[in-house]
Amino acid sequence: MRFGFNPRLEATTKREMVTRMMEALEAAEELGFQVVEISVTERMYELGLRTVFGGDLLDLMQAARQQFHLCLFPPDEKSSDPGISNPNAYPRSLELRRIIQVVEFFEGSHPMQLYLLHGGRRTSAFETHLKALRRSLDALDTLYPGLPVALVNDGPGSVLERPPDFLETLDASPNLRYVFNTGLGYRAVDYNPEAYHWYLRSLGRFEDRLAEIQWSNGAPGAGMNRPIHVDIDRGIDVSRTLRTIGRNPALVHLFDTVGRNVPALARERRTVYNSAR
Repeated sequence: MRFGFNPRLEATTKREMVTRMMEALEAAEELGFQVVEISVTERMYELGLRTVFGGDLLDLMQAARQQFHLCLFPPDEKSSDPGISNPNAYPRSLELRRIIQVVEFFEGSHPMQLYLLHGGRRTSAFETHLKALRRSLDALDTLYPGLPVALVNDGPGSVLERPPDFLETLDASPNLRYVFNTGLGYRAVDYNPEAYHWYLRSLGRFEDRLAEIQWSNGAPGAGMNRPIHVDIDRGIDVSRTLRTIGRNPALVHLFDTVGRNVPALARERRTVYNSAR
């Protein structure tokens, strides 16, 4: 099994970012994790990619044995931006321009194993968003043939929140890879275990395109971003999730709820590993 985690780097001082990256790589080495996922936030982009990632931070990434995934512009709950699924061409082109700048920076310095994209906030009928989203994906594929991109299911109010819409998006783009966040998927069916496992079974037909499972827990009244090693009433069924979509040896089991906490990361890994046996 392949494991990874998101160390939650933030655009603070350059020294602090380098220190946190060193801690993340040390944790990955200690735990035998193959992937470190980095989020590029609005703040990082505004400060400048070379300012944030250049120098010592980029040197660390280039010297690391781990591969990297890049999560581009994680959703902000306060934002109403449809992003790359914006039905209006001009703002959509501006969002694509930002993504292209990020891709060009990393492809020219340290290519990522995977670029994670988000569908943005829903502002129109889903069919309208889907057409815009496909145009964006086609544009990226034209500019960068074979670029390893994936769409991730998102949270409340997003274009890709509802299971039927996420499934339709995968149906409409036969070569598109995807990332599945377990907590958000469970929230999308109102924490109904049978509806959740219908969702998983439906995703099973795209199993060869599943690049990563982002493991997070959730339950009614408990939020949707809890560690999976912490037992909560009516939380996700880790074993059943693994049996349904988690056996592809190429996918990455990624933990993004506990930061760089090595004991907690070890417990997360143990939960997944033991559930898969």
